[in-house]
Amino acid sequence: MDRLAGMWFQFQAELALHKYKATAFQDHFNDVMEAVHDTDFIRVRPAGNVGDRKCDGYLQSTDTVFQVYAPARVELASWINKINKDFTGAKAQWPSMRSWNFVHNQHDGLPADVTLALLKLKADHPDLVIDQWPPAHLVDLTANLAEDRLVRVFGHPPQERDLRNLDRGDIAEAVAGLALESASWAPNATDLPIVDPHKLDYNQLSEYARRLITAGIAQSRMVEGYFDNNPDPTLRDRAGMLMKVEWLNLQRRAVSGDEAFQALYHRVAANAQGSREATASLALLAFLFESCDIFENPPADWSGTAA
Repeated sequence: MDRLAGMWFQFQAELALHKYKATAFQDHFNDVMEAVHDTDFIRVRPAGNVGDRKCDGYLQSTDTVFQVYAPARVELASWINKINKDFTGAKAQWPSMRSWNFVHNQHDGLPADVTLALLKLKADHPDLVIDQWPPAHLVDLTANLAEDRLVRVFGHPPQERDLRNLDRGDIAEAVAGLALESASWAPNATDLPIVDPHKLDYNQLSEYARRLITAGIAQSRMVEGYFDNNPDPTLRDRAGMLMKVEWLNLQRRAVSGDEAFQALYHRVAANAQGSREATASLALLAFLFESCDIFENPPADWSGTAA
C-alpha cells in the first residue's frame, strides 16, 4: 500500500475511536464489520416498537450477537444495567445465539464492577461464548484490510505517488471546493502571520497528523506558486481567512488537535471524489497550516513538547 495512504488510514482508524460516541460509534463499528466480513455480517437497526431486539449486529458464521455501548459519560450503574438487560434480552430473542460480544469505547479499560458483571455472565452461561471488545480491537480489524475495503470505511486517502505529481490545476480544484465566493466576510488586507515551527507540538497533534501535514507541506512551493500566479490577488488571504474562521469555531467547541485537523481537512476535501483530489486537499491544507494562522502559535516563552 502507498505509504501516505497507509498513514492516512491508520490516522482515521484511531481518530474514529476517540471522536465517535453513541450512535456514531455504532455506525462506525458496523462499517468496519461489513468491510471485514462482507455479507457474513448483518447490520441490525431498530424498527417499530420492538427496537433492535437487543442486537446491534449479527455475525452469521459464528451466530454472534453484538451489543455496542459507547456513552459520552461513564455511569457505573448504567453500564451494569445495560449489560445484564441487553444480554438477557438477546438470549431470549435470538435463539440461535452461540456467542455474545459487548463492544465498548473505553480506551482505559472497564471499571472493575463492569468486568465482574461480564465474568458472572460467562460463569452463569458456560454454553455461550461471552466476550468484550475494547475500541482498539476495531483498529486491529482494519490493520490488514485491502485498500478498497478501507476506502469503504474511511474514504479516499491522499497518496504519496499523487503528491509527487500534483500540479496547479489540482490545487485550483481544491481551492474551488472552498466556495470562497459564498463567504460573507472580507479578507484581512494584511499578510497572515507565519507559523512558529513548534506549532505541531503546541497543538498536541498526534504523530500521524504531524506526518500527514509534513507530507503535504512538501508541495508548499507549488501551492504558493498557484496563489502567486492567480489573477485574484486576494485569493490566498481569503482562503487563509476562511480556514482561520473554521479553526476559531472548532476552538470555541474545545475540539482536540487531531479532531480539528480532521474537520479542517474535510472542509477542504468536501468535494474530493478520489485519491488525487484528496491529495490536493491535503497539500492545500498543509500549506495554509504552515503559512496562515490556523491552529494556535505557541507563546514566545513556550519550549515544551506535546505529551
